[in-house]
Amino acid sequence: MSGESLETKVEAMEKELNRLRDIEAIRRVEHAYNWYLVQWMPDEIVDLFADREDTSVEFPEGTFLGKAGVDRFYRFVNPNHNPELMHQMMHMSDIIDIAEDGKTGRGRWWGFGAIAIPREGLGIVAAMVCGIYENEFIKEGGIWKLWKLKWTPLYYFLPEVSWVDKEKLAEPGPPLPLPEGEVYVAEGLKYDLPPKKVWYSYPSGYTMPFHFKHPVTGKKTGERELNKRVKNIQNE
Repeated sequence: MSGESLETKVEAMEKELNRLRDIEAIRRVEHAYNWYLVQWMPDEIVDLFADREDTSVEFPEGTFLGKAGVDRFYRFVNPNHNPELMHQMMHMSDIIDIAEDGKTGRGRWWGFGAIAIPREGLGIVAAMVCGIYENEFIKEGGIWKLWKLKWTPLYYFLPEVSWVDKEKLAEPGPPLPLPEGEVYVAEGLKYDLPPKKVWYSYPSGYTMPFHFKHPVTGKKTGERELNKRVKNIQNE
């Protein structure tokens, strides 16, 4: 094998490796957005976006331009950090492409999940939602960031009986402790360590701590501050 052909092959492999790294970095940013969306963490969400005039988010409510517009939209939805808001939107079946120059990328995801949004005078508006994300990303200073986000809902399914009916939900609080060594859940099944006295379920507002730092800023995320509003919490 000639030196030139080996060099060409190495360059092609390096280019492909960089492409795969970029795809994984974009996927990480999108999936971090997914997690921050669940209980609407606006600081972390906004920090995922590039600070550019042509940055945008497009929703049925309209398109919001620049990082200031992005900030305005995400802070409007849950300004008082109401713990009864939940916006679970699972991002699935991703297809991610990197531009030839390696500076921008595009990705498409199915979004599917359950939302519960408190609305004054209406109680909690609950629905199952499905739609498509068609997003663009840009690489700045070696870091991939959200650039243009577009959400197109395909359907909302409103349950006949709301799954967030407070009368049918367990009151937030610690689970009842079991006596030392007592059989738990199923006959013959004993725990090694007792359950933590923490209420995780909706509508507690509890946010499971993230093991990773923010993929754009490199900072710790703010879920521990959010969890201070949760009763009976054991900060982790």
